[in-house]
Amino acid sequence: MSVGTGPQTYVPYHIHTDYSLLDSCSKFEEYVDMAVSQGITAIASTEHGKPLGWISKKLYCDSKGVKFIHGVEIYLTEQLFPKVRDNYHTVLLAKNQAGVRELNRLVGISSDEEHFYYTNRISFDEFLQISDNVIKTSACLASPLNKLPADHPRYMELANHYDYLEIQPHHCEDQIRYNQRLFELSKRIGKPLIAGTDTHNSTPYKAECRRLLMVRKKKSYGNEDDFDLTWKTLDELEAMFASQGALPDEVFLEAIENTNRMAASIESFDLDKSIKYPILYGSSEEDSRRFVELTEQKFAEKIRDGIIPLSQESAFRAAISEEMRVFQKLNMCGFMLSMSELVGWCKSQGMAIGTARGSVGGSRVAYVTDIIDLNPETWHTVFSRFCNENREEIGDIDVDVVESDRPAIFQYIISRFGSSHTARVASFGTIAELGAIDDAGGALRVLWESKHKDSEDENPWALSKIDKIKQLYSSDPQAAKDRYPELFYYFDGLLSTKVSQSVHPAGMVISPINLDEEYGVFDKDDERCLVIDMEELHEVGAAKYDLNNRSRA
Repeated sequence: MSVGTGPQTYVPYHIHTDYSLLDSCSKFEEYVDMAVSQGITAIASTEHGKPLGWISKKLYCDSKGVKFIHGVEIYLTEQLFPKVRDNYHTVLLAKNQAGVRELNRLVGISSDEEHFYYTNRISFDEFLQISDNVIKTSACLASPLNKLPADHPRYMELANHYDYLEIQPHHCEDQIRYNQRLFELSKRIGKPLIAGTDTHNSTPYKAECRRLLMVRKKKSYGNEDDFDLTWKTLDELEAMFASQGALPDEVFLEAIENTNRMAASIESFDLDKSIKYPILYGSSEEDSRRFVELTEQKFAEKIRDGIIPLSQESAFRAAISEEMRVFQKLNMCGFMLSMSELVGWCKSQGMAIGTARGSVGGSRVAYVTDIIDLNPETWHTVFSRFCNENREEIGDIDVDVVESDRPAIFQYIISRFGSSHTARVASFGTIAELGAIDDAGGALRVLWESKHKDSEDENPWALSKIDKIKQLYSSDPQAAKDRYPELFYYFDGLLSTKVSQSVHPAGMVISPINLDEEYGVFDKDDERCLVIDMEELHEVGAAKYDLNNRSRA
């Protein structure tokens, strides 16, 4: 239909992956690869509630030459108090770098104690204060423009704040009525329609896997069997709208074309990948000065007290001079100073700290400033393994602490360096191999029971049978796949799917930049947690602090 008569491409801007936990088995990379193959030049990520993993998504888009649109499907509430579970849906897309920061900041606000209720959300009033740096579309059937009556006192106020009214091609009566309602509203208030896909699956196969996962996890979203949430080519999208029959051809074709106009209005932005060591005393120069003074002071004390033997004094002086030159060249003094302060505080509280972990054991300066308790000169360890002037990656130091001491240490870090510059790190649970067998088998068991309610036959996917399948797989994977093809049909689609989100037990970030705006944070189990994980932190040069578990002696 599109050739010569309508759009030549479109932009999928309403996209969910397995980061929308338990609502997709698809990876963002799958969507991007399909976009490239179909000549689509831009794509958005709009996970439910939080833009989880957005750094890795942005990097993948950059590597494929596709414009990345930073977004989220956020929840709105009519009121913050008393709390009600209304939770209306809205898609937000960052229009520029300022929009990226504003969107991230909103996500952080949405998850605090005042806002959170079953999920994170912002109020109608906060939505109405969102600037033009963020594009706002009305999202799916859970939008306030569908769930609220048209005579609601805030209906028109909300409608006028949207930049686009989002129609979708799903073939169900509710969606047809809503599309028609939006069309009339569009003509009335002059807001353009835009075609959203609400995509949750990269392929029909992944759609089947998603359905099985939701059965297994006892998740349901109403009459969603009426919805086709799988990625569409342009021709397929146009055919869906035509088959739906809700709107004239020229109307939905214009809405599809508006996805291109919307994407064109969005500015590309670059990630700051520079190394970002913390700044403790206002500037890196001041941190350097104080670190040099601290090192000189503590070196003199250790020589005086015999902790460093006089026979090692000359070697230490030469090593300290060279190490300090490297630290200053790499702008690393603030990081080393922060580690010295952190370990010193832990020891002042009577906490047990590991002697030395990893390559930092080669730093004489680290020994002098009490970061480690292993004398590198005695053990002939090498500084260049820890740090050298040609290093292009951010350095880190792992510290062994007693697990029960971690909460107090994390709280000290927040108090010392400020809440906007510190955060815990996100971690994600995925389905492993035996878990994929459990989940596929569990879902097939439920589906079999629903079809054979009065049957006296044994369920072929009974728990005892699944245990035997797992045992066979552990000894001979191919034999298990050959013998149980129905179950293993879903195996690859479920494997590695993200199904849970937690806080990394050891990780913390201390940064010179505002983490709420640059990356996004949310409250998780009374902890401020970044929406990105350890690998993403490494990609953007953020300084992470690993407080690893050690047993108390």
